Amino acid sequence: MPGPLAGIRVLDMGAFGVGPQACGLLGTLGAEVIRIEPDYIDGLARVPPLIGGTGSTYLGAHHNSKNIILGLKDNDESRDLAFKIIRQSDILIENRRTGALDRLGFGYDAVSKVNPAIIYASSAAYGHTGPFTKFGGADHFIQAMSGFVSLNGKPGGPPEWCRYVALVDGTGSIVIAQACIVALRQRQRTGRGQYIDLDEFSSCLFLESTRLADYLATGREPERRGSESAVICPSRAYLTQDGRYVLVSAFTRAHWSDLCAALEMTELIDDERFRTNDARLSRRAEVNRIIQSKIGDKPLVWWLWQLERHDVPFSPILGVEELMRDPHVRENELIKERASVYGPMKYSYNVPWAFEKAGSVPVEPPPAFDADRDYIVSLARARPREPAATTGVGPCEPLQGLRVLDMTQGIAGPACTAQLGTLGAEVIKVEKPGGDYARSLGPAVNGESAIFMQHNHDKKSVVVDYTTAEGAAVVRDLAKSCDVFIEDLRPGEAEVLKLGYRDLCRFKKDLIYCSLSLFGERGPYRKRAATELEIQGMSGMMGWLGEPGGEPVRVGADVYSSLTGLLTAIAVLAAIHNHRGRHTGERISISSFGVAMYMILHGIIPLSGTENWAGYWVTGPYDRPQTGFQTADKPIMFSMIAKSDKLARSNFENFCRRIGLEAMLNDKDFVDKGVRAFNSGQGLSRDARELRPVLEKVFKNWRADDLVNLITECGGMAAPVLSFKDLFEPVHEQVTCNRMTVEQNHPRAGKVTLISNPWRHGIPAFSFKRPSPGLGEHTREVLASLAGYPETRIGNLERAGVVKTG
Repeated sequence: MPGPLAGIRVLDMGAFGVGPQACGLLGTLGAEVIRIEPDYIDGLARVPPLIGGTGSTYLGAHHNSKNIILGLKDNDESRDLAFKIIRQSDILIENRRTGALDRLGFGYDAVSKVNPAIIYASSAAYGHTGPFTKFGGADHFIQAMSGFVSLNGKPGGPPEWCRYVALVDGTGSIVIAQACIVALRQRQRTGRGQYIDLDEFSSCLFLESTRLADYLATGREPERRGSESAVICPSRAYLTQDGRYVLVSAFTRAHWSDLCAALEMTELIDDERFRTNDARLSRRAEVNRIIQSKIGDKPLVWWLWQLERHDVPFSPILGVEELMRDPHVRENELIKERASVYGPMKYSYNVPWAFEKAGSVPVEPPPAFDADRDYIVSLARARPREPAATTGVGPCEPLQGLRVLDMTQGIAGPACTAQLGTLGAEVIKVEKPGGDYARSLGPAVNGESAIFMQHNHDKKSVVVDYTTAEGAAVVRDLAKSCDVFIEDLRPGEAEVLKLGYRDLCRFKKDLIYCSLSLFGERGPYRKRAATELEIQGMSGMMGWLGEPGGEPVRVGADVYSSLTGLLTAIAVLAAIHNHRGRHTGERISISSFGVAMYMILHGIIPLSGTENWAGYWVTGPYDRPQTGFQTADKPIMFSMIAKSDKLARSNFENFCRRIGLEAMLNDKDFVDKGVRAFNSGQGLSRDARELRPVLEKVFKNWRADDLVNLITECGGMAAPVLSFKDLFEPVHEQVTCNRMTVEQNHPRAGKVTLISNPWRHGIPAFSFKRPSPGLGEHTREVLASLAGYPETRIGNLERAGVVKTG
């Protein structure tokens, strides 16, 4: 089966990982991806560890693609061939340094003359305008500049980088893919191509949106909490009798009751000191002491049995090497050994989504360089394709006229549907009588949760007790007039309620039905409860933070919840695109764990067996914490990557003279180690850590900003660790240039600031139209207008407790 983007051709003219992996992601949706490999071969192919002579991270980023080598700088034949390929393409993606493709003659103006319908996505590190454009960009620098690093680390300890798993780069890739599918939808309506302005910095701000929502509401810098959640108590790692850790969370009332039963302390279920999440947060130390005393009395194996049978959100902490043996991973083929020209390779496979009708394309290793030349040359010689037919609608929001029924709560599902709302869809949020649990998550402004407001704008709220037969019937009536239905019930629960795909498509044959779950719809963990913390622990991600063998540290942002939202939106948008062309419905399934397994791709590939134990991509889970280099005021990260070893040595020696380490230049071992550390090691290697004490002795005499400027003058790249206060008090010029904040007047919370969508389309694609709704604010309106219920029926349903009006 070809996938929902079958027939779309994507041209990869990117560099390193971000652009190429965005293309690969579109390839898993059925698009044909053609990679124009530069004749010097992308530098990522030389970054160790190597597999079959090629960098493992290159092999991960360039999945699901075809490859041709072209010299675009001074080879007229290659340039002519490239323009012929452009004529045959729908999307071009590039993420080189700002202006690089323009200088080669392949900027948007030149390309759109050849193919006016092309969608040209250009992603920079920090943006194409603004004060940060002078800085070089890579995952570890953007972690620092976006505030991401400031969230990670032990209580009272320094901020920590998430080591070398390309989490931020991968987020940038997802956002590029998402923006391209939005533009495809716009082109379906208008026939017009366009330029899309994107950047990793903004993508990372969106990744941090729940933590930023808290900050923007309170003005308080988030604390680093090790493994502990900032807004849920309990939610952290506890040490078991045998010296291992288990992750345990309990946010809802039911979770707390189940945990108390599992720990044999049922007397605390209704104890007013601990009855609600807010009450437990106010007594966090006491709650943790009580739970630790229980957990520490028995071994891990007992708690894995006990917590599961009581339906408590929990998980062990797995290392990436343990994932291959995990029964759930194996049954779902989330990792699979694949044959490739580079040798057998372990790859993320059946992730991150599945399409029942259109079919899904598994993650596939890349071909050899230039392997597809003959096919691509024949393609270039073909007659240019006719433009696709359009609906004849002028420029408007791409989902205008579509209706979405949103039966999700928390972060992932609501993040998706909020984006769909900004794109013009009418989103009806169905909540049970108690409301979405995110309404009481984190700090509140006049009773309104900041997190809830961030991910529930542009929606109408309807309260229906869909666990009853009458309530489920109300939802079915609403679904009849909807184009998209999204739910995050436990696997099988929708079917029990007669709200499954087959139940609803009986009267809405072209319905797009999307089912979100934590662990997927089959396998031993399919009904297991979990929060963000447990997904991080199960996926191996926590191996890239903290001290190996020490107390666990989580990623401080709610990364997998946010990423599941972004990837769910991509899947729904792809299905909408396919529906326009083929007039068919769809059932999509996506899981947070599947998303996590895709995002850990660059940690899985080295398990294939690297040529040597070198390179931070393979050593990351076993390295010491990465805390950067301390200056007089804040930590920085830096590298001195050069095109040749000779230039790298010259740059490093000049740097040493400028900072006051000229005497060390007589020490050949010091210089050799420095060149390795900050050229091929990019400041992340063991060499860099061993040099830290020497460097920090002089760095203490420099302010971070001054040192960053000096390193840049010496041919290097550097970034200081910025806090949320640095970025938002006042709002930084770079944030403003990227249009990453939106202000709304909320009827109860007053003036609020939200994080915006991280895309800037040439044809305006979205707007924030209405603030988050009150519970049941639109019940009466929606039941009357969409379901056709008279006022008497609505009143009867309300008196029976089936619905609730605001």
